[in-house]
Amino acid sequence: MANIRALERADLPAVVALLRDHAGNGVPGADATDEEILAAMVLEHPWSDADLPSLVAVGEDGAVIGFIGAQVRRMVFDGRPIRGVCCTKLVVAPEHRAGAPGALLMGRLLSGPQDVSWSDSSTDPVVRAWRAFGGHVDHARAADFMLVLRLGRWIGSMLSATARRQGLGREITPVGALPLRALGERLSRRAGAQRAPGVEGEDASTASIVEQLPALSRRIRVRVDWDAEQLDHVFDQIESADGPVVRRVVRLSGRPIGWYAYRVRPGGVSTLLHLAAHERASDQVFGELIDHATSVGSSVLAGRAEPHLEWPLHSRSAVLGFARRPTIRAREPELAACLATSAGLLTRLDGEVFVP
Repeated sequence: MANIRALERADLPAVVALLRDHAGNGVPGADATDEEILAAMVLEHPWSDADLPSLVAVGEDGAVIGFIGAQVRRMVFDGRPIRGVCCTKLVVAPEHRAGAPGALLMGRLLSGPQDVSWSDSSTDPVVRAWRAFGGHVDHARAADFMLVLRLGRWIGSMLSATARRQGLGREITPVGALPLRALGERLSRRAGAQRAPGVEGEDASTASIVEQLPALSRRIRVRVDWDAEQLDHVFDQIESADGPVVRRVVRLSGRPIGWYAYRVRPGGVSTLLHLAAHERASDQVFGELIDHATSVGSSVLAGRAEPHLEWPLHSRSAVLGFARRPTIRAREPELAACLATSAGLLTRLDGEVFVP
């Protein structure tokens, strides 16, 4: 039987080799992982916690045969601190899967002292394992959205990919279904207005975002409690591996009402990572986001259809599709219930940021 222990720096070459050789189709972001990225993600970061380590499975010869990553998140629930772990990159070498070392890794990680655990993308076998350990599919975050901003450019990219006999992957069609409403407001009278009168956005530093978080999160019962050091660390990870991230604070008549961050792809699909807003202001903040993404040349805005985005997406007839199976497990029933509502803020930025 495999031995399960905490990940050490010396294990990183073996873990990266496992991910590259055996997880390309099963673990999000595996093809973009190197030792430094992995170390920054799960081992060497400001919120690293010895009580919540990433884990490896080791065979009888001492070789690393499996891995599961723990991305630690400091959180608040109704004003009190709690701990969260985003589980990422579960992988086991195929020749060592007898004896279920993957289940052992997951069981050990989920039995830690954290209050809530989640994963942003799970395969069917992994979902079954989560259920066996008391977790479930996070249905509140199981759908993705897309909004076409520049119709001609988006259609052109699809035609170009087809001419080159390339598949229409998520970098072109982030939601698989393409009903007519994906063709934008030309064919939909329900497309919502964008930036409302008096609403202005401005590029913001991490420090200025963190300064505004208490006021912007007053009605949010559970959220990640970002500080400037950890938020800078996460943004640096994303930008070093995947390109620029836009960060903006949105104001109404000079008063901050929300902020957002998204990966920008001029001429392509830009991806929303995080949007937080005052109660009843999410539509105004989302409208400013659309205006900005359009102004920098994005052809499509995509992201996860999270509970607090229901009205902004509904009012704009966003296309929704099921692209992944996120999973979640909370110790307290009240915490679990809260996370299923718009009072629980758990975004792509809070979890597996390298999920496509």
